[in-house]
Amino acid sequence: MKKFYSLVAAVVFAATVNAQGAENLDTRPTTAGTSYTTVNFTGEDATSWAFATTRMVDTSANFNIAGTSALLNSNGTATITFANGVGTLNFQYRKAFTGGAARTVQVSVDGVIVNTTPQFGSGTGAQATVYDYSLLINKAGSVVVEIKVLGAQTTLDNFSWTAYDATLAVGDVNATKANLVKNTVVDSNIIFAAKADVKVINANGQVVKTASVNENTTLDVASLAKGMYIVTGIVNGQAVSQKIIKK
Repeated sequence: MKKFYSLVAAVVFAATVNAQGAENLDTRPTTAGTSYTTVNFTGEDATSWAFATTRMVDTSANFNIAGTSALLNSNGTATITFANGVGTLNFQYRKAFTGGAARTVQVSVDGVIVNTTPQFGSGTGAQATVYDYSLLINKAGSVVVEIKVLGAQTTLDNFSWTAYDATLAVGDVNATKANLVKNTVVDSNIIFAAKADVKVINANGQVVKTASVNENTTLDVASLAKGMYIVTGIVNGQAVSQKIIKK
């Protein structure tokens, strides 16, 4: 059984980018014993990988995903540095071991938490569900992504990513002819630069706020969780999407 969580899919961005790189961990040596350790290596597409509080497990473990997988202890991290930028990052995750603690996977980009998955893995016993995760980052230059496991042991595997695509760049005010949002780092209120009917979309692609706004009016988002959101609207007949960070 598989489930899929996506950050603002093609509903918001009508564009497709080509595959850029992949890492399924199958060529990585497994970790001897049951101790958690650090695992560092260089991958394709000029990527650097650093796993902490982790061990590499193979098919002899009944909690791997496919071939060799990375088993992360609670608070374990997988840090990926993309030297040449990154478009969309994909990977799979699943519950490891049979403990009943609920787990989440938290993703940060350049030190800012942008997404936390819904809870999974609660309840006793093994669960075979593999979750597919997809996050649109779309940043140029050196980008550091940290994937952190919260709650209890979780397995990660089958990473893939696309290249940065300048045509999808949002939140770059200077590159956008029509500006919708004035403050892209938000405490409690979004301040708007133009009149529009707007939608605020969360990290799971769900519309969490809608409003009709005018220039210099605000929208209260104090109740929203911290993380990254996309604000969309039509400004002077032009579709505009801007990325905001809710602190």
